[in-house]
Amino acid sequence: MTASDTRKTRPTGDDRLDVTRRGCLRGLLAGGALATLPLPRLARAMGPNGDRFADGRPLPRRFGVWFFGNGIHPEAWHPAGPGGTGSDWSLSRSLSPLAAHKAYLSVLSGYEVRADGAHVGGTAGALTGAVPHASGGAQRPSIDQLVAAGPVGEGTPLRSVEVGLSKATPAGPQPLLHAISHQGPSAVNYPEYDPHRLYGRLFGLSAAPDAERLSRRSVLDVVRGDFTALRARVGQGDRRRLDAHADAVRDLERRLAEIPMGACGGIAPPAADVRADDREEAPAALHDVMSRMIAMALACDLTNVFSYAFTLPAAHVYYRHLGEAFERSFHEDIVHLVDAIPDGYGLVAQGVEYTMQALATTLDHFAATAVGGGTLLDELAMLVTSDVSYGWTHEMRDYPALVVGRACGALRGDVHVPADGAQRNFSDILLTLARVGGVRADALGLGACRSTTTVDAIVA
Repeated sequence: MTASDTRKTRPTGDDRLDVTRRGCLRGLLAGGALATLPLPRLARAMGPNGDRFADGRPLPRRFGVWFFGNGIHPEAWHPAGPGGTGSDWSLSRSLSPLAAHKAYLSVLSGYEVRADGAHVGGTAGALTGAVPHASGGAQRPSIDQLVAAGPVGEGTPLRSVEVGLSKATPAGPQPLLHAISHQGPSAVNYPEYDPHRLYGRLFGLSAAPDAERLSRRSVLDVVRGDFTALRARVGQGDRRRLDAHADAVRDLERRLAEIPMGACGGIAPPAADVRADDREEAPAALHDVMSRMIAMALACDLTNVFSYAFTLPAAHVYYRHLGEAFERSFHEDIVHLVDAIPDGYGLVAQGVEYTMQALATTLDHFAATAVGGGTLLDELAMLVTSDVSYGWTHEMRDYPALVVGRACGALRGDVHVPADGAQRNFSDILLTLARVGGVRADALGLGACRSTTTVDAIVA
């Protein structure tokens, strides 16, 4: 969470207990560190049906990018059949871990990224709608930053949040290999990999917490008096929501206390300083913590926009927990050697399936987080994609494209949309999501990636 951090001054005094707008409670931790407890949206701030605010304003649409490197096994990813809605389509093997959230999925098959260049070109085309800049960076803002610059990004302390899980990466100076969020040329939002630092930013700590302090004292302890006073002022339903929020905060702190300080690094260094990493994994426990914090940031209206790099483009990531066959780089020694190793295609599909299991964890937390009259999935539009399609040939056809959420009724959900005939331009999806995010645009992208067409089949 770097260049896009635009935290505003938080309310103080009696404003802290004004439940008709964004609220927080503040206090001092041991050693004098200032701590802020952001609060979830309460019923008193909402209209009678929970579909608008009490003052008539519409609920915010949320936008996210959930990215994974090294592509897919297309035959195992794309659903079979002609497409359709509801019972007219079924999840593929790769997407089967998402079964609990099928009603919120829009799967798009038969799309291509019209940019050359393995991994870098795919990332640029899929996220910015333009080929890479000659310097190796982005020519245009990534879709998350395009949406964050519009109405969706307004009115929150943080314009957007950038989070990463695994820093595994190839060597090289291209920023597009080391970040997925870009405000434009030479304006990179490197992801935050350290969960303690991310917690500190979201909870307004003046110093990053250490694991030992979190295990001894919660931020809840220093705001207990104000928290109790707030509970006394709200109705029974809001008391339950506050209690659930407090339980979630304490559970998060317990999980953080189990992660050693410094074990995950911090914000990535400038791309030119990054060396190939052959040790990094994508651990499920850390992913769970990061997903919980993203959900909490959205639920407390700290931000409406996020990007999450589960793994980076061309990631030299290891999935050792999947068994002996994964005691090697998923990118270099499985994807690229798929025809030379036993059951190579099966191992690629297994690695992608693990990634989708991780996505399901993120969606589980979103689905369990109540906002307004629904959950975060009801307010969210999230693009899930990668840096390439066929990783072993660097193919850009049949690109992975998954949209999650209903965006406050703007997206249909529970639909599979295959391209009709020839491969369609992936930037059609970006333009559609930009408009769903409130961006007024007749076109998006540059050159061969440029699109003036939307995917109306996913729009409600």
